[in-house]
Amino acid sequence: MSILTLSDERHHRLQRIRRSTWVAIALCLVLRAADTVFGPGLIEPAQAFAAQDSHACPAANQHHAKAD
Repeated sequence: MSILTLSDERHHRLQRIRRSTWVAIALCLVLRAADTVFGPGLIEPAQAFAAQDSHACPAANQHHAKAD
């Protein structure tokens, strides 16, 4: 046996893990699509751009504070 060969038991175990992983991914996609289509709001939408709320430049913060 070389380093790259697997026993039959290990091969079948890896196949089961791979299959169950793909089933989990497919289930997540179906749930996400159903949430989008029917809109119960079970899955929160991702924040679009969180960086838009904060200002990186201190001068921008001062200007923003004066405008309020």
